[in-house]
Amino acid sequence: MKRMIDKNLRTVNYLRISVTDMCNLRCIYCRPKEGLSLFERKEILTFEEICSIVRYSVNLGIHKFRLTGGEPLARKGIESLVRCMAGVSGVEDLAMTTNGILLKKYAAELKNAGLSRINISLDTLNAEKYSKITRGGSLEAVFSGIEEVKKVGFKNLKINVVIMAGVNDDEIEEFAQLTIDKNIEVRFIELMATRNKKKLKGASFFPVDMVVERIKRQWETEPLLAKSGNGPAKRFRIIGSKGSLGFINAVSNPFCSNCNRLRLTSDGKLRSCLLEGGEVDIKPIIREQGASIANRSIEFSDHQKEELCEAFYKVINMKPKAHEGSSDVVMSQVGG
Repeated sequence: MKRMIDKNLRTVNYLRISVTDMCNLRCIYCRPKEGLSLFERKEILTFEEICSIVRYSVNLGIHKFRLTGGEPLARKGIESLVRCMAGVSGVEDLAMTTNGILLKKYAAELKNAGLSRINISLDTLNAEKYSKITRGGSLEAVFSGIEEVKKVGFKNLKINVVIMAGVNDDEIEEFAQLTIDKNIEVRFIELMATRNKKKLKGASFFPVDMVVERIKRQWETEPLLAKSGNGPAKRFRIIGSKGSLGFINAVSNPFCSNCNRLRLTSDGKLRSCLLEGGEVDIKPIIREQGASIANRSIEFSDHQKEELCEAFYKVINMKPKAHEGSSDVVMSQVGG
């Protein structure tokens, strides 16, 4: 099997794909209150283009994919993209990160289309606080979505909690408690300083090590072995529980030395890192005259394949040895 190895000897086999910069929420750490200027429709990659990039990247050794946004379920017809990607030979894992608001409606369709796993971003279990953090979101809708995910048979459900001092750090034990009776993984993630988070980071940053300390103060835990699909999370289990806990120290203890991922933005930029490194715009390559559409994917010419190969290798060698924990990126535009 072909592998892509960067200059720091890291194997790159994972592509996170932002399918839209739209979102039905305006979370305080992601989007400004007044919203953002969205990409024009013509700037956004079509589903045919995305699926063709997936088909090509499998030949380079990428076999894990995650759909993100913005909010991926805000893009009409997303289940057709899932079906196309799931049908690509060599795609071994196809996941999605969503805020969960629309899962009640789409969970069954996504499961039938071939989606492997779902992560739900959820930063509080308090309805009033949820409305404030998301600027109007419904926690009840998320809970309904979680129930539907379980009902239709998704396994390995993960709940991602961005932990923020003075915002939701008082709910650490409550989130951990969820894993005792439910077969889910709650993952605590450190707040990163991006364009919309910089004003929050100083006051709101809460190191994951303190989360671990708080949980171990109340329960006896045991470490768990790394599991496929968990990426950089260090995993533990409260002894006797059905679920598990994950901890991602993306700022205080970056996992850059083991990073295996690239990112594709919804407007066609192939990025080396969420925060730093650089990017290459591959949209002009895939929209070169001469490509033909067949079976909901684009057949690239030999010239396009050569240019895409060059772009992928250029980007993996842009990957920094280690990021500095902050950036001017807009999280909703690069896929979080």
